[in-house]
Amino acid sequence: MKVFFYGIVQVATNTITTFRNSKLAQVLLIIVLIKIFIFYGLLKGFIYPRYLKPKWDSKEHRSNDVMKDLLNKPKTYTYDGIY
Repeated sequence: MKVFFYGIVQVATNTITTFRNSKLAQVLLIIVLIKIFIFYGLLKGFIYPRYLKPKWDSKEHRSNDVMKDLLNKPKTYTYDGIY
């Protein structure tokens, strides 16, 4: 078990020294962090809550709505072969 943690520590220290010594790795890491901030910070915070906001007032209303969606037959379309 001790060898396992020693291996993880070795990988972590090697990764950190690589990022400290390589200018390209630092720039790429900054780009990745900016992307993570944009996708999860801005999009999740400002765009997604409008779509993910619950539209039900209570659990009963939600369960009735789900049951209605599950029990209704889907609309089927028939085509006569003319396109």
